[in-house]
Amino acid sequence: MPMKEPQIPAERWIQNLLFAAKQIANREFQESRWLAADAKAWESPDEAINSLDDYVLSGFIEQFVGSFSPIQAQAVTAFRDEVDRYCKFSPQHLEPVDVLADPSWEVVRQKASDFVQAFEGKWPQANP
Repeated sequence: MPMKEPQIPAERWIQNLLFAAKQIANREFQESRWLAADAKAWESPDEAINSLDDYVLSGFIEQFVGSFSPIQAQAVTAFRDEVDRYCKFSPQHLEPVDVLADPSWEVVRQKASDFVQAFEGKWPQANP
């Protein structure tokens, strides 16, 4: 069965997901913006996680899993699974100060970093 054409180009899809993952991986950004008195509505742990839904992380995996290297496949599924686990055991609304103090969030942050490292500049591969 031929692969279904994605709604957006693969390059744009991965750029969006990498942007979201970098926000999740960046503790300094989170500490400076999530806790800022002038933090924007989109500068919050809720929005960081929601952006993965906005950019359809699960759909990305389903669409392209056959094109990932083993390291990429492991990194993207571990990231997705860790975010899902975090959400399952967290309140519906996330308070920035609580998230930043939560050791489980550090695990999510590390999985986001692993995902970025596995994919940035390495996917999609140019066709020879």
